[in-house]
Amino acid sequence: MKHLQMLGSLMMIAGIFFTGCEKNSVDAGDASILYEDAAESISAAMGDESGGAMESFADISSVAGETTANRAFTKTSGESSVMTVTTPAVYDPATGWWSVTIDRSRNGAYVDASVHRVYQYQFLKNGVAQQNRINGQDTANILKFKIVSGSGFFRNQHVHHNLTQLKGAWTATKIDKDTVVLNSDTTFVRSGVDSIITRNMTRTFTHTTTMEFIDVKGLRYQPSIVNWRTNFNQAVSGTVNGTFNATITFERGDAYKERTINKTFTVTLGAGDGSLTINGGGKFGMDLHGGNRK
Repeated sequence: MKHLQMLGSLMMIAGIFFTGCEKNSVDAGDASILYEDAAESISAAMGDESGGAMESFADISSVAGETTANRAFTKTSGESSVMTVTTPAVYDPATGWWSVTIDRSRNGAYVDASVHRVYQYQFLKNGVAQQNRINGQDTANILKFKIVSGSGFFRNQHVHHNLTQLKGAWTATKIDKDTVVLNSDTTFVRSGVDSIITRNMTRTFTHTTTMEFIDVKGLRYQPSIVNWRTNFNQAVSGTVNGTFNATITFERGDAYKERTINKTFTVTLGAGDGSLTINGGGKFGMDLHGGNRK
């Protein structure tokens, strides 16, 4: 009997010790956290204020509506933004392409960001390159646009993002109309390191997000539209398909675990928001302006 009582006491002590360890450990298998974090990173890669794909789409639509190349990049993308055209747009008559380097910074109550981009773009009328959007009697109806490179960072209340790679190319059609239509020429690729801090836990995502744009529509810049840039995302619609690949480090106190995630996703755009579906990982809302998961 004494042996049984002692054995029972030892088991109780072991159970208490095990339970205490579990409370302090990181449950890297918690799929809800994993997919919430993936949605947060994808939202930042898509958003405007976060320096994501929507910011580049707004730049494309601005170029499509301006008569002078450099004026397209003098507009801020938010009330807290500061914009600098580091290298004025330069035209290469041999290739028919413009090149420009820009820098943006944002400092607000909830957002802190720095954006560096090298762009190239080309105007075409029925497949024939021309120097400006309007050349005499000819108004271009197609715009080719490339991200040559990009760098920067973005921070909000939950996410700290450092961009390590950025590239992509699109064709914008109907730039002679009020609404331009954007399709991918090459895959939009965004790589970076995201630190996400919620639930008393830090997760670090080393990730690459890719996107393909399918008939994504946006309002072309027009001087008569008040606050066009601030409200650009409200008029965006269409579909974006992509992949999200990441290695995740979970840390809480001294606990440390790693996982990987490789998922496809679809974003349906409309009314300033995105409806994000991660294959096998659920559905999430997305704020296109701020670049946040909703």
